[in-house]
Amino acid sequence: MLLIKNGRVMDPKSGLDQVCDVLVDGGKIIQIAPQINAGDAEVIDATGLVVSPGLVDIHVHFREPGQTHKEDIHTGALAAAAGGFTTVVMMANTNPTISDVETLQEVLQSAAKEKINVKTVATITKNFNGQDLTDFKALLAAGAVGFSDDGIPLESSKVVKEAMEEAKKLNTFISLHEEDPGLNENIAKDHFKICGATGVAEYAMIARDVMIAYATKAHVHIQHLSKEESVKVVEFAQGLGAQVTAEVAPQHFSKTETLLLTQGSNAKMNPPLRLESDRRAVIEGLKTGVITVIATDHAPHHADEKNVEDITKAPSGMTGLETSLSLGLTYLVEAGELSLMELLEKMTYNPAKLYNFEAGYLAENGPADITIFDAKADRLVDSHFASKAANSPFIGETLKGQVKYTICKGQIVYQN
Repeated sequence: MLLIKNGRVMDPKSGLDQVCDVLVDGGKIIQIAPQINAGDAEVIDATGLVVSPGLVDIHVHFREPGQTHKEDIHTGALAAAAGGFTTVVMMANTNPTISDVETLQEVLQSAAKEKINVKTVATITKNFNGQDLTDFKALLAAGAVGFSDDGIPLESSKVVKEAMEEAKKLNTFISLHEEDPGLNENIAKDHFKICGATGVAEYAMIARDVMIAYATKAHVHIQHLSKEESVKVVEFAQGLGAQVTAEVAPQHFSKTETLLLTQGSNAKMNPPLRLESDRRAVIEGLKTGVITVIATDHAPHHADEKNVEDITKAPSGMTGLETSLSLGLTYLVEAGELSLMELLEKMTYNPAKLYNFEAGYLAENGPADITIFDAKADRLVDSHFASKAANSPFIGETLKGQVKYTICKGQIVYQN
């Protein structure tokens, strides 16, 4: 048994926000009350700390199989626990891609060994070919939680429509990386000598896909949107009654493209960091509820891959699990944009609800997936990550918030 004493217990689902005790046994929360005495329990003194549902990240890259020099499921799970996450959803752009039941089963066997909940999507199209749908029904039956070709946009509107219709039939949804390659050109080229997805490449494709979702009455989830116009397009579609949800990554509400000047390739990501007007717009989208989920897009890369002379040759992405909560606390809560409860809702209850996970809330008889953190403490981000990778543009920055304990299935899986 585990007894958490005197913490500020915050549950976005019920709205509970008060100092009380939480008793855990056998992977479940047994009791939440102002004062609990349990003589034989291990006690965590959470005085001055926040006790929240375990964080949920629906967009991570753990690189297994095929790219385990960057990350593997075990180190990814350790990074997640260190960041306060108890449930994550892996993307399927591995090598081989998670396009068939056999590969899916191998990945899930590896995931099952971890102390946190590691789930995965399968690809929408076979080996990311953009043309032939995978066997959605068989993959769902084998344990996939959804479908995404993240990393590669679906160029064919016909394929998008077919995928939406199939997903709707099976009561699931597809998640889309929105970037029309035909509209891409160099961005920030004069200063930074690198290219990335232009704004129109993102919002034009979002516009196409939310309207297909509107027509098919299917649910589409827009991944890591980054442009002011993208937020407006999603809001428009939602106003029509389309079943559209959206996520934003912490880097896009925290920083702008000027970070490239000081952080170089570690600040190179896809979608790229944008303008201050875009940063403000995604924050506004979080405030109004157009964007309901914060997801890291945790994208670890080996130092040798990032540290190349020609920044255009460096892969896009940053390791994100271990800084996500701090970026939310610093750039949203401390900045007065969201309340702490609103931030937690977008990092726990909303992402869990999207996938119907038994997660993201604190209640008696509910899962004992809990994150305990100091919301006010300062932390200097250093290069010592639990992840295999340290490709973060936030190294050297002082942020708010320190994760003290991560508890999953009633067991302490991380302690600081």
